[in-house]
Amino acid sequence: MVTHLFMPNKQLSQIFLWPLIIAVLSMAGLIFALVFDDAREYLANAAIAIPVLVAVFFYWIQPLFSRRK
Repeated sequence: MVTHLFMPNKQLSQIFLWPLIIAVLSMAGLIFALVFDDAREYLANAAIAIPVLVAVFFYWIQPLFSRRK
């Protein structure tokens, strides 16, 4: 198959590590937002914003830097 020339072999843990970390952080943020009502609410908001920030980085910011090189 031709696809193995373009994609290196990766283990399952290498593929799903960062999506799993992002999912756990955002789930923890949602739980914190429901349970707590004090300064930890800012922590919950930050944890919920992580997937949005990651998407913005990989969709808009990283292509800008790759075009400049």
